[in-house]
Amino acid sequence: MTTEPIAPNLGNQDHPVFSNSLASLRGLAASFVVIYHGFLLLRVNGFDFPQRQALDFSDPYRVIVHALIGFFNGPAAVVLFFVLSGTVLTLSFKRSSGSQLFHLLAYYVRRAFRLYPLLIAVTLFSAAMHWFWFTDKPIDIGTSWMNNYFTHVPNLKEIVLNAVGYSNSLNSPAWTIRIEIVASVLMPLFIFLTRRPIYICATFAVLLALMYAPLKIGHVNVYMISFFLGALIPVYGRTIANIYASAPIALRYASVIGAVFAGMFTQRIFRPWIHVDPSSVLVVSLAAAFIVTVTYYGRRQNGWLNSKSLIFLGEISYGLYLLHFIILFMFMRLLAPYLGAAPSPELAIAAMFGVGLLTLLVTIPLATATFYFLEKPLQNMGRKYSRKLQAMSSKEQKPHTTAAPETPSAIN
Repeated sequence: MTTEPIAPNLGNQDHPVFSNSLASLRGLAASFVVIYHGFLLLRVNGFDFPQRQALDFSDPYRVIVHALIGFFNGPAAVVLFFVLSGTVLTLSFKRSSGSQLFHLLAYYVRRAFRLYPLLIAVTLFSAAMHWFWFTDKPIDIGTSWMNNYFTHVPNLKEIVLNAVGYSNSLNSPAWTIRIEIVASVLMPLFIFLTRRPIYICATFAVLLALMYAPLKIGHVNVYMISFFLGALIPVYGRTIANIYASAPIALRYASVIGAVFAGMFTQRIFRPWIHVDPSSVLVVSLAAAFIVTVTYYGRRQNGWLNSKSLIFLGEISYGLYLLHFIILFMFMRLLAPYLGAAPSPELAIAAMFGVGLLTLLVTIPLATATFYFLEKPLQNMGRKYSRKLQAMSSKEQKPHTTAAPETPSAIN
């Protein structure tokens, strides 16, 4: 029985390194979200709000829509985002150094420069589109979900609340950024709590209780467990990956396919009518954690996840994710008048896929531009300030003592 090598160049637990395959996963997840949103735009045979409907075999077109929004499962991709964030933030935190206070401040500076510049820019862009492009006129063939967005003129207060991540009323996908911000604040604590098994068990108990608590805080409580699972991967994932690698190849393929299927279809099959179902989020988080683990510790050379195109897609994934919703709705409003008052199911499905694909193709160059001209320069600025904080930490740690005579031991 042969086994796959478990990433010999991933560093150790204290000094782990980043894996390009994680960036590729992030890019794929962002692309799936774009296509997923495309399949929610039009009613198919009167099928409204398809993402909230139980599986219905009475209409073959409804089954097709169910299958498509299950395969391109946006909510599952978001959970994968969160698990990936937990892993990547843990890797980043463990790579940096300095005293505890300056280490923490440097981390928060990097996160602020990572999350806020693009969020603010896209908020302003979205506000401008609300003012100058979109109208409150509904599209007759559109779903209730579609006609719920881009229908009002925002005021200054609403723009500010969106820009700081408190609200997502101007750009719906930004609800996940609010969760990212909260998780970013808590990640140092999560990383500390991964040190001992007793801390891990206690944290899981608390996070599970929070998942099912009836809190009205934008579902923040439901998703924190995804980030914590991601934080565990650089610390304990190698053991799971070794077990996976030592299994027969058929079992390895079956486990990966099972994890992917669970991520895509758990909520679609069992409780699609609940917007954020804690039980489904838990199952999908565990499946995503397994996928991230075997990806991070698996083969790193010549794998399809290490292709330059996918890695680049991962690099621009933040812009792709935040920008696509506005572009998607612009294209749909342009196309809708040409589809007629009652498009056939085949035409509606084809139109939704076409708009989703077109949105993806157009948003990629836009996200590329924002990455090179906004995100990357400001991320570099954040790293610069972070290094300054770490340098201040190093100066404070130097002992203030009088010079000793130059003896051989002192010189060495």
